[in-house]
Amino acid sequence: MIVFTLAIFAANLSSGDLRGDSMVYAAISKNILTLHSPLIMHFNDAIYLNKPPVLFWLTALSLHVFGYSVFAVKLVAAVAALALNLAFFYWIAKITRGFNLAYLSVFCLDTSYVIYKNSHTLKMESLTAFFIVMAMIFFWHYLKDKRLWWMLGFGLMSGLAVMTKGFLGGIPWAIVILYLFTPAGRDIRSRQFLGHAIAAFIVFLASFMWWYTYISLRTDFLHHFLYEQVWARLATSDDTQAAQQYSTEPVYHYLWLTLKDYFMYLPFFFYACYRLYKHKDERIDREGLTLLTIFTIFCFAVIHLISTRAERYMFEFFISAAFFSAYGIACIPKLKNVNFASWLKVMGTLYMLFILTTPLKLGWNSYTSLRDLQQLSDNTDVPIMVNKDWLPSYVDQAAVTFFLDKPPLSSAPKGSYFTLLPREYQGPLKYKLIKKTRQLLIVLVAKPDFVTPNLLDKS
Repeated sequence: MIVFTLAIFAANLSSGDLRGDSMVYAAISKNILTLHSPLIMHFNDAIYLNKPPVLFWLTALSLHVFGYSVFAVKLVAAVAALALNLAFFYWIAKITRGFNLAYLSVFCLDTSYVIYKNSHTLKMESLTAFFIVMAMIFFWHYLKDKRLWWMLGFGLMSGLAVMTKGFLGGIPWAIVILYLFTPAGRDIRSRQFLGHAIAAFIVFLASFMWWYTYISLRTDFLHHFLYEQVWARLATSDDTQAAQQYSTEPVYHYLWLTLKDYFMYLPFFFYACYRLYKHKDERIDREGLTLLTIFTIFCFAVIHLISTRAERYMFEFFISAAFFSAYGIACIPKLKNVNFASWLKVMGTLYMLFILTTPLKLGWNSYTSLRDLQQLSDNTDVPIMVNKDWLPSYVDQAAVTFFLDKPPLSSAPKGSYFTLLPREYQGPLKYKLIKKTRQLLIVLVAKPDFVTPNLLDKS
């Protein structure tokens, strides 16, 4: 299972495929080290208040150990995906009282498009989901022996999920509250549970409130978070600029995304729901199945409150859906006796061999060219100047922050210099084109007496 997971999420760790949020998060993580600001995040010249710091801390640690490289950035994402897989495997193995269905569940999880898309580069989904799954594991253990420390662990894991991606980390608490209203939840409704839940809630709050309190006192976080983030994402009719930043999609958009991204597993998912509803399976733990069911329904329902309705918001839904899909596959008569553990070992080995013999060319060399530009600048003593008005994309600006070892000049020097233009630049190109990538134009502004050195290969 570990080989299979790493084959998917750790392949091409050193490739230049950083874009979008991944590029931004890498730049923010680098700023922790270069600006010596571990508690208040910075994106370029501005304070960054959109997300909590755990993912940035881990990435900064990796950058400190392995250097400012794509490898160091993507290593964090691969380790987070592996941790999620191990936690999910453990949970399903405990619930199903065996390993066979757990192996198949991991296979269904890792081959889901949304899971792969948001786990193979530096995104927050896999790390957040790891803490959420760990919280559910702790709560499941509490249901078995009612020990306080399981509830404290539940509170801590939920708090770390909040420290990774904000109040999405509150999902485990919502699931527990809903669980109390089910027939299975009657067994724990007591004064003892109330006391344990209060203690867990204190741990939950303590794990993240210290950081939120600190930045609230040092920045305008409350206005930024409540107005520009929460309200804008939930708003459906607000015509303010903050709300318009997140375009509203129709509610049925998620149904289309599910059909498009999960079409190969949906028949097995529905078949499993039918089988489990009609026939009680004594091999599956009652409390665990109840938690998984609530997990699935809640995660699919709550994402409809988010106006943008992007694919990444379905990440948690596809985690529990992987179990039901695997159960549906395992219920097919001809597959009932299949050893999925051995099957996954074979699949993992074949996948790894494929990656090693035919490495994927993702074609996103846009930003790694900046590393070559920095080396060229050092060798020729020609500085780099970046005018933000010429480079308005915040992702391009993040790439400049991450890939250039030295901060670029903000205004043109007297002598020759390198500069960057967006790929879509249509104006007259009075400069010498050095490199054209998928996102950028790297050009040289040369003075008349400048002797052109051996520059980057054109493409």
